[in-house]
Amino acid sequence: MTLSTNDSIAPGLRRAALLLLTALAAAACDTAGSDAHRVVQRAIDVHGGEHFEQVQVEFRFRDHTFHVHRDRGAFRYERMGVDDEGRATREVMDNDGTRAWVGDAPVELDPDARASIETAVNSVVYFAFLPFRLDDPAVILRDLGEAELEGRVQRKIEVTFEQEGGGRDWEDRFIYWFDRERGTLDYLAYLYHTGDGGTRFRRAVNRRTLGGILIQDYENYTADPRITDVADYDRWFEDGLLTLVSEIRLEDVDVSEP
Repeated sequence: MTLSTNDSIAPGLRRAALLLLTALAAAACDTAGSDAHRVVQRAIDVHGGEHFEQVQVEFRFRDHTFHVHRDRGAFRYERMGVDDEGRATREVMDNDGTRAWVGDAPVELDPDARASIETAVNSVVYFAFLPFRLDDPAVILRDLGEAELEGRVQRKIEVTFEQEGGGRDWEDRFIYWFDRERGTLDYLAYLYHTGDGGTRFRRAVNRRTLGGILIQDYENYTADPRITDVADYDRWFEDGLLTLVSEIRLEDVDVSEP
């Protein structure tokens, strides 16, 4: 049988078209990823950039006092409080591991107790100093376009994590809204799996710059009924469908060089 010209060319054209579409899709993904990285890096710079790499911060959060010490690759996070019996407690996370004391006596930590301390301490420090750490190697960024909240245009960025290096909560999902003009982190939402799991939406308030670092508190909201996609929180917030459940406030903040 003799092939027609169309029959002989069609397979090659199909392969070429498929390769072109694949290349275009990859290029679009690379561009979106690059845009997301630029948005995040700009926010990190606006919030203090290099100041966070070498810094010592003390603050109170609820019933505890925190000391955060960062010196390039070296770090030390301390949480101090009082237990139910009125005894002073101190927990330390640093490059050498996690340790705890009650009074002057060291506490023997089993794996569950150690994990509990690390989760509690690291989560407070992580949220307190966002958007720092959003450029960590385990972070996966995705640009979700723009949204308008309270009359200002925001760049909407999704953050997920690689399992390798992403910590115990690597399956959590975050959405961040960065002001297009100012570059600041103005809102965030997250889906978490700890305990029964759930979602939250936070709105940045009470901004102040101390020692070159932009410190901000948050209003903490939830959706009722439970929202199914945290990326929709901007719409729910604009429609007045969220409930304020708490305030995240850092008090007596002191920032200095290490």
